[in-house]
Amino acid sequence: MIAKIKDYLIGISILIILLLFAFIGGCQRGKRIKICPEIITNVVHVTDTVIYNIVDSFPYYISHTDTIIYTDTVIQPVDTAMILMDYFALHVYNRTWEDSLIKIDLRDTVTQNRFTGNDFKYRILRPQTITNITQDNSVHYSKYLYGGVDIPFYNAEYSEVSLLIAFKKGYIGAGYAPFQKGFSLKTGIKLFTWE
Repeated sequence: MIAKIKDYLIGISILIILLLFAFIGGCQRGKRIKICPEIITNVVHVTDTVIYNIVDSFPYYISHTDTIIYTDTVIQPVDTAMILMDYFALHVYNRTWEDSLIKIDLRDTVTQNRFTGNDFKYRILRPQTITNITQDNSVHYSKYLYGGVDIPFYNAEYSEVSLLIAFKKGYIGAGYAPFQKGFSLKTGIKLFTWE
């Protein structure tokens, strides 16, 4: 009976020592092997090359007279034919505004004291900044070390302490049965995977 207890204690001590070494070794080695995910930042500056045109029709433009101001000074002599010719002529005004953000082109056509056409175009000059941040979460290691204990339910004499190395296609390992005082070899292959 004392021999069995002694064998149990030896087996448990070996298991604890193996697990302790595996834990410490994994922590120290993992710092060097386990690579943190790589963060890739890609900054792209895109300049808008589109020229936007606002159409001069409802609901964009609603033209109406705000104020009429009459002057009381009339220059003599008055040429009525020239006034009528100027009244029915097409007066085209081109104006441009530009700074570092936007460029605006406005073309107004006036005849008979009212607008007959408006051409409003603008272009955005400030480039847009698009930042893409991607993180590489792929696994950078493919081998694992497992430690374990096999304890049969009906007969504890066949208990075993084992170490396994698992890799992509299978595993290989060794075990020690303290009550049988013998070693065993373990191996296996991957049959299928699932998520």
